[in-house]
Amino acid sequence: MLLGSLTGPVCGSVYLRNGTDISEDAAYLTILQDGNTTAENLSIQFFYNTHCGACHSALAFLEKYRSENPGIVIAYHDLFNSTENRELFETYKAQYNRQYAAVPVIFMGNAVLEGTYAIEENFEPLVKGYAELNTKGFSLPSLPQFSLPSQSKSDRTGISIPLIVGAGLLDGINPCAFAVLVILLIYLMSLGSRQKMILAGIVYSAAVFFFYFLSGVGIFTAIQTTGMVKGFSFVAAMIAIIAGILMIKDAFYPGKGPSLAIPEGRKGVISRYIEKSTVPSAFVLGILVGMFELPCTGGIYLAILSMISLRTDVSGGLGYLLIYNFAFILPLLIIIALVAWGLPPERVNEFRLEQRRVIRIIIGCIMFFFAAIILMELF
Repeated sequence: MLLGSLTGPVCGSVYLRNGTDISEDAAYLTILQDGNTTAENLSIQFFYNTHCGACHSALAFLEKYRSENPGIVIAYHDLFNSTENRELFETYKAQYNRQYAAVPVIFMGNAVLEGTYAIEENFEPLVKGYAELNTKGFSLPSLPQFSLPSQSKSDRTGISIPLIVGAGLLDGINPCAFAVLVILLIYLMSLGSRQKMILAGIVYSAAVFFFYFLSGVGIFTAIQTTGMVKGFSFVAAMIAIIAGILMIKDAFYPGKGPSLAIPEGRKGVISRYIEKSTVPSAFVLGILVGMFELPCTGGIYLAILSMISLRTDVSGGLGYLLIYNFAFILPLLIIIALVAWGLPPERVNEFRLEQRRVIRIIIGCIMFFFAAIILMELF
């Protein structure tokens, strides 16, 4: 039975080939001092899974090390949708006396490095140690050179920027944040201060961006560090389907049954900050709207986070999150610019009300589309 092929340990463990657990911090010293460690039996076999969050960090580490040390030979084996690699994994587990091994894991010579931390802490010292053994008369075996499969590489990095931007723009015209911004602008215009209105609108948009970006970073980091990419993605797909159903229901039967909207109990808090009509209150309002509108916008955001998690690691994912969230607040900034150039906020609000049904239908359909993409990636 193949265990641990989809989620991997962040810290991990180190074992000798005979199955002995090595608990010392400098485990590589114990391995190199063991009598069964010789250069003749060295091969480096790395098993991972494209949909394992912890594996991405180990992959990045090994690719960086190999680029800096072109002489190193590493065999890469992706367990995702590969019966051949899974059978090979079972073979190595048997050879190394392991009934259970979780990816990412390296079988090399007389050692098993299981987990990102174990690999990063022990891989380089072991390679150097084996090289020193080699200078004493041992010769390294000639190993076939494996490269990362092009499909796996694409899966980790091939995310469409237009898709990210389009999702952010669509999410940005959702009925929740858009409505609050329009109401804020109308109220500030009634005070006769266009400059104050523009500044408050920008601060409000910045606060929404700040809250959404940090929320996304927190969720994305948690997914990657725990390795729960597949589980989260499945949940995100289900949420997107449910949100799509509710969004389309709201388009035709607004106010009936459960709805995707800011809770009624929170609207009083929002109104109080709108009436304060100060720049600091606009920032607080943006944070509050970011918190309260998640039931309305969370479906698209979670779907995008899922797709990013399936295809890239933490460092690459941050760039996508920045792009998404800039696109998310772009409609708000455009509305502010139009109002600054003379467009009455009331006209914007009329347009929002007239197109509300169409927007909800489009968002609902897009949520179904994202759910389909995620489920196809998983299955």
